[in-house]
Amino acid sequence: MRMDAQCFAGYNDSIDSLTVYFTSTSSGSYNYIAYDYGDGNWSQNVEDPIYTYSSPGIYEVCQWVEDTISFTCFDYSCDTLYIGDATCNADYYWFPDGLDVEFYLWSLGTYDSLVWDFGDGSISNDTAPIHSYSSAGTYTVCLSLYDSTELCDSTCYQITVDSNSCEADFSYTINNLDITLSNLSSGGFNAVEWDFGDGFGFSTQFNPSYSYFLAGTYEVCLYVYDSLNFTCYDEYCVELTVTTGGGGGGGCDADFDYEAVELDLEVTNTSGGTFLTEFWDYGDGSGISFDTEHTYDEPGLYDVCLTIGNLIPFCLDEYCQEVQIVQYTCETDFTFSFNESNVYSFTNTTQGTYDAVLWEFGDGNSSTFANPSYTYNVPGTYEACLTTYVDGNPCGVTCKEMDVYPAGLNKVSAEDFRTYPNPSDGSFTIELPIEFLNKNVRVEFSGISGRLVHQEMASSNNGIINLDLNLPSGMYLLKVSSQGRELVRPVMIR
Repeated sequence: MRMDAQCFAGYNDSIDSLTVYFTSTSSGSYNYIAYDYGDGNWSQNVEDPIYTYSSPGIYEVCQWVEDTISFTCFDYSCDTLYIGDATCNADYYWFPDGLDVEFYLWSLGTYDSLVWDFGDGSISNDTAPIHSYSSAGTYTVCLSLYDSTELCDSTCYQITVDSNSCEADFSYTINNLDITLSNLSSGGFNAVEWDFGDGFGFSTQFNPSYSYFLAGTYEVCLYVYDSLNFTCYDEYCVELTVTTGGGGGGGCDADFDYEAVELDLEVTNTSGGTFLTEFWDYGDGSGISFDTEHTYDEPGLYDVCLTIGNLIPFCLDEYCQEVQIVQYTCETDFTFSFNESNVYSFTNTTQGTYDAVLWEFGDGNSSTFANPSYTYNVPGTYEACLTTYVDGNPCGVTCKEMDVYPAGLNKVSAEDFRTYPNPSDGSFTIELPIEFLNKNVRVEFSGISGRLVHQEMASSNNGIINLDLNLPSGMYLLKVSSQGRELVRPVMIR
């Protein structure tokens, strides 16, 4: 994975029993180098290390290099090493669709047969089976690998299935280098992820637009999934051909979020792609600004615009939103409660004088009742808002986020591997089973498409790891590994 072309990771290796002699072939302007030996141990700032493993096994060894002064380059390279008499390593991943689950091998090594145990009394010898469960529930699915009838490795995961299914689909329009995508997916999904096929364009918007830097044919893929229990998943890919002839913002896509508190506006740049320059126009005649906070002189509807750009590779893009700036005279607030059927009861606790209310439940539905009750049909994270009015004008507004789980559930749990909070803003606490106690472990986060987006080494002091990540909102697969054992769990960042 290359973040910048100014440095390149790579190494050669020579294996003698349990000892490996590494020779770096890295190049470029890096000042830091590290090796992750795949068994929970690592070294840093040694170009050509010699490492001895404590036991035979199959290990993925990664080297990474970076410039820690100017942060202008980062690259890593990984390879799988067979140490000692290790012959195979069992692993797999899966995609659910209602009660049907597709299983795929992620195993390493030499083996001539395999057995899947689906946890409901059924087994299979297929390399990529599709299994249909008769009822919803949580099942322990085990994969065993054999070499000449001898068991060489096995692994088990718990998976959850229910009747929830989803189907990915989208339409598109092309204008020279620019594409506009319309999500036509159906089913019980609550998260999306787009891959624009050019190596660096990704989005979690529902209906994104994108500009390519070069003409060509690109495979655009849409992934939809249930981000709470991962009970449904689907993907849909289409090859699109874009041409030059005007337009085309290159590899950047301007976008921003904002928070308005009466006359004060704070903006957050959420643009995608590579860019060096950004500036704002707050629409009130104050001119160009490089600040992300702005105070208006009076309430009104303002057209706020963000412009981003880059020279090499070239990109230029602008994104504008209409922002309503108000001054409030009411202290609007509310409380809510819910039952196991996901019926939410809202109570207005606003202080001040008002004559009308508007409740917005975060899923497109609303109510003007004083203290409404509302049932959410699809699990997910919703922002419920209450706006109070005087003579048709807003006098106060407040919003609160709520995590709605499947009916009858109020949390997601695992017996020996927990992450909380989940969903989170990127700050996680990981609780590990006793065999990981006080050990160095490798922590990896991958997108739902399998693309590795973050990895680091961590020490599990007393079985606890605290992480504070800066990753885009979306569904990720968290993998924690040490000394040949791996734990995998879906997590959500919002």
